[in-house]
Amino acid sequence: MKNLLLTAAIIALSTACQSDKNSEQTTSPTGVHTAVVEEVLQTNQYTYLHVKEGNAEPWLALPKMQAATGETYYYIGGLLMTDFASKELNRTFKEILFLDNISTNPNITAPSQQHTSSTPGTSAENNANQTPSVAHTVVAEEVVQTSQYTYIRAKEGNQEFWLAASKMEVGIGTTYYFNGGLPMTKFESKELKRTFDEILFLDNISTSPSAIEKSSSAAAQNNPVASTGSSINIEKKEIKIKHAKDDITIAALLENKKTYAGKIIKMKGEVTKFSPGIMKKNWIHLQDGTDFSGKFDLTITTDQEVKIGDNITIEGVITLDKDFGFGYFYEVIMEDAKLKK
Repeated sequence: MKNLLLTAAIIALSTACQSDKNSEQTTSPTGVHTAVVEEVLQTNQYTYLHVKEGNAEPWLALPKMQAATGETYYYIGGLLMTDFASKELNRTFKEILFLDNISTNPNITAPSQQHTSSTPGTSAENNANQTPSVAHTVVAEEVVQTSQYTYIRAKEGNQEFWLAASKMEVGIGTTYYFNGGLPMTKFESKELKRTFDEILFLDNISTSPSAIEKSSSAAAQNNPVASTGSSINIEKKEIKIKHAKDDITIAALLENKKTYAGKIIKMKGEVTKFSPGIMKKNWIHLQDGTDFSGKFDLTITTDQEVKIGDNITIEGVITLDKDFGFGYFYEVIMEDAKLKK
């Protein structure tokens, strides 16, 4: 269950809970919400955004990301929670929408529905050249129903963990499939009068693996990204790094990844995203202005801290096909990296 502390796939709002359909902008594709950030609250693992959509001003919650007031974001769906208490903020939100897919690009995909009470979103980032597959197969061990939500104690291999979805019928012993999800720690359900140490919020869940694959495929085709695993789409930036002749660039690494597998290498680039304190690691997204077959981003784990916009030189071991579970899969990742002068 420790894998759930990785930030990371997609949660969607029950169509019955979409309170302001008029907030969808005519300039955006059907079903896509346009939100302008009014206020940003940061915690150790999550970002809370107070946004304006037409006449509505909802709160959104996501895995930690960089956001600023005045920025415009686009999203589909989300899972609406009422009377949600954030212990870290010492604040209770009357209503808050949980997301793990938000983008500055309005062309965000609305996948097909998986069960009647929800409109699923994408799970984790998938490269456009990959064929998404079902990441997780679980068996329902216990089911707890509330007025709006279904809590499932699920078993996957030797792991047991809790899932939360929009209210649905679930049978004990039934097998379900899902990708992605938004992990929360110390989540308190006031209706159940119970605190879950760790729970994964999702609504992209089905008894049909083909339905999950179809949903992920549709999202991947419309949202090409550099690497899998992060909850927020990474966009390519105009970055110019002065490389020495023998430098290993991101393009060179991705083109010759098998050559570098298991080796310690040094790279230069600009930090485009930084997520601290997840699974006792800090997570860096690095770009250096180069790309290979449309891939331009490298994910790095470290125990050191950086800031978005920093130009850094960093050294670490290259690992291929790293699967952290719950839809967070990396073709190439640099692990246990250290900053170099």
